[in-house]
Amino acid sequence: MRILVSTSLLSPYRVDWFNELGKYTEVDILYLEEGNKERNQEWLAKRPENCKYQLMRGVRFPAIGKISFDLIKKVRKGSYDIVICDGYGFVTQLFNILFLNSKKINYFMNVDGAVLKEKEKLFVSWIKRRILSSVPFFLCGSKETSKILVSYGANSDKIIHHHFSSLYKADLYSSVMSEVEKCELRRKLRITEKNVIISVGRFSYLNGYGKGYDVLLRVASQLKNSDIGWYIIGGKPTEEFEEMTSSLQLTNVHYIDFKPKEELKEYYRAADIFVLMTVGDVWGLVINEAMACGLPVITTNKCVAGVELVEEGKNGYIVNVGDDNTLALCIKRLIDNPNVVANMGKASIDRIQDYTIESMARTHIDAFNKVVNG
Repeated sequence: MRILVSTSLLSPYRVDWFNELGKYTEVDILYLEEGNKERNQEWLAKRPENCKYQLMRGVRFPAIGKISFDLIKKVRKGSYDIVICDGYGFVTQLFNILFLNSKKINYFMNVDGAVLKEKEKLFVSWIKRRILSSVPFFLCGSKETSKILVSYGANSDKIIHHHFSSLYKADLYSSVMSEVEKCELRRKLRITEKNVIISVGRFSYLNGYGKGYDVLLRVASQLKNSDIGWYIIGGKPTEEFEEMTSSLQLTNVHYIDFKPKEELKEYYRAADIFVLMTVGDVWGLVINEAMACGLPVITTNKCVAGVELVEEGKNGYIVNVGDDNTLALCIKRLIDNPNVVANMGKASIDRIQDYTIESMARTHIDAFNKVVNG
């Protein structure tokens, strides 16, 4: 079987997925961009080992981006059994989809997740419906996302569900960390507070304060009397957040720069609670990571991973975007009940066990074989 993939960026979790597919079959990857100004370049350094990969050639247009017809050329020249369009949010991919549809070529569209917008322009909605109703097969990581795809005209029988993840089986823990182990790890990381809350993500202005760090700081101010350390990991804070931290006199809020996977794992394991107050994440792989390390998760109703993986009151809580008071109540409830934290952490570990790259790849290969073999 030969597989051709078109994707926008070689993000590390994409690379791991492609590598795992490459263990089963031949995979050729076309990617549109080398980098992204909002992404750490160290994060983007990983490249596939079990696959061939090629930067798409093309012409860049203002306000549109790079246009490339490399996939179209390869499909015309090559004999590929499976074509995967990884997402549809860039113009080159729209051309790819139009071409594949015109030639009646079976292909898969990979959609990690989707957040339904309360108000969407009629033209945008029309475009989405035209695109999504024409796709022969979908690869999808979320039941809620499947409902959204169907609402735009996708055939529910053609949606293949998988356990979307950035984690290998070896990355999963089987138990929560003991208090002795946690204390030793905190000494190593120079964490002095009794209770530790962690949040991970870049400082993005997408849809406002993308990861909800403004909410986190306001709640940190509400809970000043509690012995809590707030650790926000992912880059240098912008000027607004530095000013907000200073004006609220939050000496217990710590900004930690980007950390590679293994170092970041230590902060997860040293923490008590993971919080992501995102205003909108089409997945949110940090949820998977936190759960794999045995943490209760508090996130918003606009985080697809949270909606898919967090069971209310069992391994965490789902709160509305921007709801400071409910977030504060959830955190207070947990830090006042260490046994609940431990039980929720174990529930997170149990819930995440099937969410591995190996599981993803097996599901995909099985789906591809069914299509190829009729």
